[in-house]
Amino acid sequence: MHTEELKEVILKNSSEAARLHAAVHETHHRRNESAEAHNAWTQAAQEFRDKYDKLAFPGGYEGALDRVTSGDPLAMEAAICFMELRPYFYHSGYMFKDLLRKSRKAPLSAEQKMRLKAIEAAVSEWRKEKLSIETISTNSHSSRTNANA
Repeated sequence: MHTEELKEVILKNSSEAARLHAAVHETHHRRNESAEAHNAWTQAAQEFRDKYDKLAFPGGYEGALDRVTSGDPLAMEAAICFMELRPYFYHSGYMFKDLLRKSRKAPLSAEQKMRLKAIEAAVSEWRKEKLSIETISTNSHSSRTNANA
């Protein structure tokens, strides 16, 4: 599977994983209204559990980290694509962090190493911005607190 095909699959699957997770939450709020509502919630939760592994990562997320570090070409490319796209769904942030850590140890191609460097640079920039915002928020809160004292 080529890079663009992988990216399409990741985006499509992440959208479906997010939809299924939302269905669990939507039905959860109504589960005590009736037997049918409880059944709908149970079915939504079961469907989410049944499909999550395959939707979370191409080839399934179970064992994906081992496949990345062992040099599986599809898993390594899928990891890079996943990190470039940074999809948002249940546990995707944890997956991103784990894939980043494992990709650093994977036998990547020269092109994949360059892409990983770009991902790491973006993560570093994001952390700087986040720290800057947190510092501004903390200082702003401290100023308000001191002004009220």
